[in-house]
Amino acid sequence: MFAVLVLAMGVGAFLVHGGRLPIAATTPPDLADRIAMTARFEAVRRQGSGVAVTLPSDPASLARGRDHYVENCLPCHGAPGVERAEFAEGMNPIAPDIDGALQGYSDGQLFWVIKNGIRATGMPGFGRNHTDEEIAAITAFVRHTAHLSPEERQALAAAPHPGHHQNAARPGEAEADHHH
Repeated sequence: MFAVLVLAMGVGAFLVHGGRLPIAATTPPDLADRIAMTARFEAVRRQGSGVAVTLPSDPASLARGRDHYVENCLPCHGAPGVERAEFAEGMNPIAPDIDGALQGYSDGQLFWVIKNGIRATGMPGFGRNHTDEEIAAITAFVRHTAHLSPEERQALAAAPHPGHHQNAARPGEAEADHHH
């Protein structure tokens, strides 16, 4: 048993320190990705489970959450009826849809992810530049997306989307409303 452990550690060191692990974003998911996804899920489950958060449900808070979501999240996660930005299609792992797997997190876990981010996924931690109240509003909006009315879907689709090409400037002109 000890010999197998030493051999596994040696192979791991050879792959890691030898620069032999596939790191290109265009690489299809492999065993290392599946292990990392499980580790991320379990870490979010454990670290976010103790977070107590009350999500606002008033229209003004949902509108603020939607505005923050459109500005900061929509390019990577998309929304019902709104595709991700072009650049997000090259992410690996790709950001989950907000009306998909993210809905499986508890409110506390989702709040924790938005506040702290997830390392090596492209998901930033918004706790550095957003208040807990703003993060709760974003979380509430994410929860609300499963119940969007047709009018809300239309308004979301019509909102200016950072990272999408519809606001691209013509050659020789400065780009309006371009955010990084």
